[in-house]
Amino acid sequence: MRDLSERQKKILYCVVREYVKTGVPVSSKKVLETTNLDWSGATVRNDLRKLDYLGYIFQPHTSAGRIPTDKGLRFYVNEILKIRQETKKKGSSVDTTMNFPIGDLDKVIHGAAKLLATTVKGFVIIEKPSPMNLRIKRIVLTPVTSNFSIVNIITELGLTTVLPIQHSEIFNIDEIEHFLNKSLQAAFLSDFKLKLKEITERFSWAEGRLKEFIELSERIASEKYEDYIADGVFNLINAKRFDENKLKEIVRLSTSIDFYSQIFNLGEGIYIGKEHNLRNFEQYTVVIVPYFVGSREVGKIAVIFDKFGDYDKVFESIEYVVNRLTEYFTVVSRNVQ
Repeated sequence: MRDLSERQKKILYCVVREYVKTGVPVSSKKVLETTNLDWSGATVRNDLRKLDYLGYIFQPHTSAGRIPTDKGLRFYVNEILKIRQETKKKGSSVDTTMNFPIGDLDKVIHGAAKLLATTVKGFVIIEKPSPMNLRIKRIVLTPVTSNFSIVNIITELGLTTVLPIQHSEIFNIDEIEHFLNKSLQAAFLSDFKLKLKEITERFSWAEGRLKEFIELSERIASEKYEDYIADGVFNLINAKRFDENKLKEIVRLSTSIDFYSQIFNLGEGIYIGKEHNLRNFEQYTVVIVPYFVGSREVGKIAVIFDKFGDYDKVFESIEYVVNRLTEYFTVVSRNVQ
């Protein structure tokens, strides 16, 4: 921002703020009306021309006001983030009319996605915690016959992996269950196979009896999980400069699992317009943030909204939902038995 004077920064901030609020190109007269600084009309017009030249704003046609470009929006978002950092207080003032349901993890995430999509008027995708990245809380072996059992592996968020297992004839299944729980509790599900191998190396008797469980760990590693929950796709058609010609392509892409993985491959951050390189989504901003169990990241949230939207409200709403999900899952992880 070394190419701008403090006055030009204030004018640019004013132009973006007014356009975001009204959707109407901003004139020099409007800048003077909405600021309390003593500038002449000629000074403002000269600064608008420079901002135009430097690519922060553009004029759709002669005698029209100015509209911010992605570069101008980036400046505005960075300024908002600075202000938020300086004035951050404990809690949130977001007005929410919905609460997360208590219970089933899918319902909690669906509630979070719906709440956020409604509040920010955007499209929300939440990456579900993968059981593979969660700690094992308990293993339950339920014998069906002497050589066939059901294995329940309960993780810290209450997510359960249930798999049948065929094994050699076992009469002391309670002892094996106790041994597995003692050896594997608090291990990550993704480490199940490695931990079992370590056990069989330490205890010679375990190799024969746990052979089938090592095979079970191979199946767990190859299990497929529903990775995402989404809400609010049709909010995308409310963008201020929505291109109707792209509607079908936007809706088609927005409901594709491949698109979801493409979004999260961007990584944590704020991507405005063309910054995210998502074809046909140039009129949107994408915000990607993680949520946690304690201090450990277990998933991410992506919010796609009109790039001329209310960034303050979006950031505040995202922060609220992230804090609630983190708080909820942290409590659940401590209480799952």
